[in-house]
Amino acid sequence: MPVSVIYGLGNPGREYETTRHNAGFRVVSAFAKKLNVDFRKEAALHGEFAKAKSSSGTLWLGKPQTYMNNSGECVGAHMRYHKLLPSGIVVVYDDITLAPGVVKISQGGGDGGHNGIKSIIRHCGNEFIRFRVGIGAKPFREQPLSDFVLGKLNEEETKIFEARQEHFLYGLDLLVNQGLPAAQNLINRKENK
Repeated sequence: MPVSVIYGLGNPGREYETTRHNAGFRVVSAFAKKLNVDFRKEAALHGEFAKAKSSSGTLWLGKPQTYMNNSGECVGAHMRYHKLLPSGIVVVYDDITLAPGVVKISQGGGDGGHNGIKSIIRHCGNEFIRFRVGIGAKPFREQPLSDFVLGKLNEEETKIFEARQEHFLYGLDLLVNQGLPAAQNLINRKENK
């Protein structure tokens, strides 16, 4: 099934722009820039969306504006409005189990403790494609997870994400134009080297 929409997860507002939790927003915003399309707010669908062309037709890019924990409200509303199938959806989001800048692509499964993914599963099921962007584990066990993911990227992390941006966009391009198996084969295998 061709990819019809890519959602990047994050929290709206300037105060969250450079936080670890907004990795999905940053990647999808960079992809929109590469495709030369702009986001427009659609209040009824609880998000910002951009419309692009792909080899298989229309490609939507979306950024839910519901705050992370309610991402599924936007994704579900947008899917229903455009009659999109979950298997053609890619969700880009941060993952604390992966080193900063590492990408893993998969389909299906649980929420892995990620509240944005939990919300999407509740509203849309779990058949969507996951594009997980590593942000690394919290440095101190005692630190609340929310403090870590809502913390701003430090200088080293910022350099890593800037250096890896082309790799993120390459992974999304593979998903859109060559499909899930090719993207998994090239991206996941490369990450393990």
